[in-house]
Amino acid sequence: MRYFQSQLEEIKSSRALQVYGALLALTHLLSAYFWMDRSLDLVTKASPISASLCWPFFPACDVIRFSSTAQASLFLEVYAVASLGVAGLFLFRRLKYAYFGLMGLLALKVYFTSLSYGLMGNYHYMVFFTHLAFLFLPTKNITIPFFIGIFYWGAGILKFDPEWLSGTALITPSFLPSSIEHISLIYAVILECIFVFGFFSKKRWIRGLILFQFILFHAFSWHIVGYFYPLTMFLLLGIFILIPLYKERWQAVIDSRLWQKKSTLIPILILALLQIVPSLLAGDPAASGAPRILSLNMLDARMECDTLLIRHAPFSEETYDPFVKAPSTRTQCDPLVFLSQIQLVCKDRSEKMDFWLSSRRTTGDVFKTRLFIPDVCSKSRAEILWAEIL
Repeated sequence: MRYFQSQLEEIKSSRALQVYGALLALTHLLSAYFWMDRSLDLVTKASPISASLCWPFFPACDVIRFSSTAQASLFLEVYAVASLGVAGLFLFRRLKYAYFGLMGLLALKVYFTSLSYGLMGNYHYMVFFTHLAFLFLPTKNITIPFFIGIFYWGAGILKFDPEWLSGTALITPSFLPSSIEHISLIYAVILECIFVFGFFSKKRWIRGLILFQFILFHAFSWHIVGYFYPLTMFLLLGIFILIPLYKERWQAVIDSRLWQKKSTLIPILILALLQIVPSLLAGDPAASGAPRILSLNMLDARMECDTLLIRHAPFSEETYDPFVKAPSTRTQCDPLVFLSQIQLVCKDRSEKMDFWLSSRRTTGDVFKTRLFIPDVCSKSRAEILWAEIL
């Protein structure tokens, strides 16, 4: 209990953190609206869209899904009202109730997201880690800005490839002329990989200049990625406005004192290291699924793929493709989408069937084998979902 009291005392000592808690609560209102608009079919048991699409760490997700879209809709309505209530508690300084209320909202978001791998997305990943810093880590006014900086840096290193730089990776084309679009895509990488460190300058005008550019970046991206991601980032970026607004000392600075604060530095370094794990575990991170679960997971390349099941009979072999691709551009060639469907195909676990997945970037020439699992029907669900790493 003393641990939670120390977290609460830190929030009580900063009006900027109190208002930021309200902004974090509003991210849940935004999530509820977004899910209500497009995700109800993914979290209901009878939905053919969701099939058995589960996260590797929770392969039995179908067991706790909602029995109907009406039930899921009611859950999201309650979730939305609760988020408004928690935001009000932060603004009116009922901080003990607000703190534990935000923890409850986080639990509800974790529960809903765990119901389908189809709900994965950077906008949730960033919100989860920002909540982790706000609720459970010390020196929040240092850790949260650094976490947000790492989000941008991680997104920037993912964009450092031909698909992004050429504009091929964009979900929808921008309204810019092709030459200007090309320059702006290059500048986005420079902004996220290099200029982002200006967030941690001692000079306020430099921090303000970088913040302004990121606000413009998200405002511009609205017509390409839709409303949810830009609005989520506007709320998370609020910390860079609130601390100077309430004339509190800016402490998120890269200097010698940072290296002495191990309780602050270690989470920051862990989050940064998570962003390079996919490159270590997968030959091409854009073609992987499980290796990217704990890192930013964005549309950095468009993929094309082929899948096959090879059935072995005593005197013959049969190949066929029973798999359904996910509607999302990012996940339509994600190995986890196909691995989640295998047990639906394996009616008899004694059947001898091999699974084969090949894919390529749309800018590539050759399909490469990404995954081959022999005798796949004999394996457990966990073994199948973690096949990329095991």
